[in-house]
Amino acid sequence: MNSFKMVVLWSGILALFAFPLTATAQNAGAENRPVALVSTVQVQEIRPSFEHPARIDAISSHSVRPIVKARIDAIHITPGDIVEKGDLLVEMDQSDYLIALAEAEANLKQAQAEALQIDLDLDRAQKLAQSNTVSQREVEYAEAKSEVAHAKVAIAKARIDQARKDLEDTKVYAPFGGRISAPAYSVGDLYTPGDPTRPAPIAEIVSLDPIYAVGLVDQSNYFTFLSRRLKLEEQGVPIPPLTVHIILPGGVEYPLPGTFENWDNTAVPGTGTIAARVLFPNPDGILLPGENVILRGQVIEAIEAPLIPQRAVSFDQIGHYVWVVQEDDTVARRDIDLGIRNGADWVVLDGLTPGDRVVVEGLQKMRPGIKVQAAPYES
Repeated sequence: MNSFKMVVLWSGILALFAFPLTATAQNAGAENRPVALVSTVQVQEIRPSFEHPARIDAISSHSVRPIVKARIDAIHITPGDIVEKGDLLVEMDQSDYLIALAEAEANLKQAQAEALQIDLDLDRAQKLAQSNTVSQREVEYAEAKSEVAHAKVAIAKARIDQARKDLEDTKVYAPFGGRISAPAYSVGDLYTPGDPTRPAPIAEIVSLDPIYAVGLVDQSNYFTFLSRRLKLEEQGVPIPPLTVHIILPGGVEYPLPGTFENWDNTAVPGTGTIAARVLFPNPDGILLPGENVILRGQVIEAIEAPLIPQRAVSFDQIGHYVWVVQEDDTVARRDIDLGIRNGADWVVLDGLTPGDRVVVEGLQKMRPGIKVQAAPYES
């Protein structure tokens, strides 16, 4: 893989993050130390990294809200406990729903009896019609009554299904595994769905494994990253693999690495940001929704890039530039494009080549074409 192209991509990736960006330089080579104090541009191995604030979010959350009205008979909830999918959480009084089911079953029997009687009448009318004892109109009337009777049977069966479902809904189960909150109701309370006077659910469940770390990224940096990634994809350069870890409050590193999941489907207009989600395994439930953490990412394999000291770089209306001491010891301005930061150095994307001598100290005296006494810059 072309290491320089990798640096171009990482200048986009690390532009996403507002925190200072660092990378570990290796094989620094000869010491670079700046009359005009100069530093020689060298290609070094670096491992670009980033740090960015993030918030822990649950993938799934659920409000425990029964869908039937009844008094609460039992609550099987321990605040902060881990529940499994299918665990019984709430039992509600079934008395009214048992009565409703019995009534629905009785109505079905009545409807079936009436349908049977009407079917017998229809059969008799059809036989009499064959001997012209009754008119065809009377037969049609008997057929219509039969259809109505059988429709009533169907309605009665549907009401039994509804009564059974209502009875089943008096028991509330966990839809997925996760950590549950303290109950907002007590045994004996009347729960009414949609009651505006008590809108709170009985409890809340949040899933814990896996879990998201969500960072809000500036939209301008997001688009810079996308454009640079697109350029590399057009050139057939693969995206460099990286590891992402969480730094917990107190500086402790969470032991399990994460995987970038996706970008949010919408931006946040008020803040000009877009959310990036990283998925982390959380088998022990250490990470909890709402926690503030730091995301730390770093490329797995070191890449090569030309570096110069940050203090050598100046900026004006044209852009970033440095003063370069040429072979005849004259000074010339050189406009440059910068990439990522590597400790106290910048990666240079364009404008310099390895071996160029850039002025690090004495910048205020530099003018195009003047001769200088170059001495090595000591960092």
